[in-house]
Amino acid sequence: MFSLSIESGRFAASFYKSWIMAKRNFFTIFEVIFWPFIGLMSIGLMATFFSMDENMISFILIGAIALSIIQVCQIDIAYVMLFDMWSKSIKHTFISPVRGYHLIIGSLVFGILRSITVFIILIVISFYSFGFNFLIAGVTPVLLFLAGIFLTSASIGILVCISILMFGQRAEVAAWTITGIMMFICGIYYPVSVLPAAVQMIARAIPLTYFLEYMRSFYGFGEGDIFIGFALAIFYFAVGLIALDRAIIKARCSGILLRLSE
Repeated sequence: MFSLSIESGRFAASFYKSWIMAKRNFFTIFEVIFWPFIGLMSIGLMATFFSMDENMISFILIGAIALSIIQVCQIDIAYVMLFDMWSKSIKHTFISPVRGYHLIIGSLVFGILRSITVFIILIVISFYSFGFNFLIAGVTPVLLFLAGIFLTSASIGILVCISILMFGQRAEVAAWTITGIMMFICGIYYPVSVLPAAVQMIARAIPLTYFLEYMRSFYGFGEGDIFIGFALAIFYFAVGLIALDRAIIKARCSGILLRLSE
């Protein structure tokens, strides 16, 4: 029987687990402060060195900020499986009465909180270092942009979790490579129009492409159809949750949960 209090408790447990793991790991500060700072400053200084105009700098910094948010948010979801795999305790997680969506949504909320921290840090740095105002379009477009980025991050994190359940430790590299592939395809630092036609078709199937174009449209770079972006992001998120539950069932049957816990 469905119980709101029980469901809320399971989501909260996943959130609390993410919080405890992050609090105990000193090096998570690098994910929130160090690497986003280095990434933004490197790109911003390069743009300044090449004497790019204000609009071009805005184009590049939007991509750099989006990439940092995605990397932080998706890794918190991927940690649902990664930390358990590294500590040999995956089987203990699934002994508890939780399903995949409890783990994902709880860790997603924690990832959003960390990503918002990263976002605030980066927009302050970009404003004072490069004169870039991320809030020029107003609060609502920024909130829509962030919501789309968070949904995209959730789908990436779910894909990493599914990969681990299917392929074991060999798949942990997916936590860092998927965002790299999306950086190439979705036009983080350049418009997708410069890519080959076949790659552009792939880019149009990824929500991040539309969210980047939407945010950049406020700085004089065409238009972005955010509705298509949200439709794709919600579809992938829903399909991902269903696929994760199936992957958990299959991992139980194949014994990979036990092998990852030995």
